[in-house]
Amino acid sequence: MALNYLYKMTSTKIKTLQEHCSLVFIPLGPTEVHGPHLPLMTDICSGLELAERAAAKLQAKGIESVIATPVTYCAADVTNVFSGNTSLRLETVEMIFEDICISLARNGFTNIVVVSGHADPGNAAAVVRGIENAKKVNAKIKGVYSDWFTKGIVEGGAAKYFNGEHPTFDLHAGESETGFMMMRYPELLDMEQIAKLEPNYEGEFLFERIAKGAKDFIECGAPNAYFGDPAAAKVETADKQYDIFSDYIIEEIFDLLKM
Repeated sequence: MALNYLYKMTSTKIKTLQEHCSLVFIPLGPTEVHGPHLPLMTDICSGLELAERAAAKLQAKGIESVIATPVTYCAADVTNVFSGNTSLRLETVEMIFEDICISLARNGFTNIVVVSGHADPGNAAAVVRGIENAKKVNAKIKGVYSDWFTKGIVEGGAAKYFNGEHPTFDLHAGESETGFMMMRYPELLDMEQIAKLEPNYEGEFLFERIAKGAKDFIECGAPNAYFGDPAAAKVETADKQYDIFSDYIIEEIFDLLKM
């Protein structure tokens, strides 16, 4: 069966879906710089990909869901030093997600799962605050901000499917994201740039440096806006990584639905 995309459906079809579906995914990602080799849409595509994979796995288990319109802007100040980056204030992110959750719940989609391709801790906290604000308006709302990134990358859950030396430091525009974009949008990659990029494992200190006040990726040790080893990327391993990432999301959903 085909997946349900809220933004591709008519109101009539949505009304029918409401009768047996309360689970909704909100894919999230900023229009953010990803090294000299990946397009700014990378996180947007990643969030949508993971939502689609999770939705397909749930559907195979007889659980229907709907994928809401992706949110394509959020807080991404750390990459504002690079050309083309777009970022929102944290309070804006909080208000956006409060409003979206309330609107979705009004239509019966009360079990809300935010799947972000963007790992900025400040942005994640703003999204969570937005969900919590929405719960105060509608007590039926249950929501989760997926922690797939921590489980899959930072803690190394998908480490066996990386080719680079330090998978847990592959935090932005590195092997995983480069491999994913090779798999889905190869025409948008700058392959000449990828061949020139040396591994950058300063991601080991990324969150520590942000916590200590580093204002941008240059101060965090990524002068070219990437952490990891883009040249190690392969479609085959990226596909396996994203399959594992989506499994973590499924676990979170089962907990959300108390299954």
